[in-house]
Amino acid sequence: MNYLNEVTLSGLLHHLNRKKDHTYFPFSVRHENLWTDGTIRKDFLSARAFPAEVQEKLGTMEENTPIRVKGVLRTSKGSGELYLAVLEVEALNELGTLENTVNVSGAVHVIKAQAEGETGTGKYTRFAVRQENQELDGHSRRDFLVVRVYDEGLREVLAEKNDGDPVRVQGTLRSSRGSGVNYIRCAKIE
Repeated sequence: MNYLNEVTLSGLLHHLNRKKDHTYFPFSVRHENLWTDGTIRKDFLSARAFPAEVQEKLGTMEENTPIRVKGVLRTSKGSGELYLAVLEVEALNELGTLENTVNVSGAVHVIKAQAEGETGTGKYTRFAVRQENQELDGHSRRDFLVVRVYDEGLREVLAEKNDGDPVRVQGTLRSSRGSGVNYIRCAKIE
């Protein structure tokens, strides 16, 4: 089945230590924006580049280079943490207006442990968008893309859905201020 999974993000390149045995180029995108309390919020959004040409391009860029990346969301097979699998990268002359859009579809996966939470911006309900895809080598791959729903109206829409129901989510990619773990902040749910 084909699922929607599109991410476009701009920010500053933040290099991470690369281990010799990595088959990918690990980095993060520092995305800064004005927060609800008037402060600047810094998200460090985990990313991995698998295509050789993207790895080469990133390897030549300096720390804090303004970039725009496009890719898909995946979950790590080891930790289950969400990351952006980068398919394209472009160096920018300047950041200008920051981009941060996520569009994903799949099946609702109800998270039973810690499904509710609260941060400085309010209460949220947490669930995952389950996607089942095939790897290039033919093996099946299951990703659980974690979503936080803050808006009360959107939480009501989610409450009407059952585990396994089809779902489409639009939002932004964020990192938790406490753990640094990435998640999708829901702006629209269908």
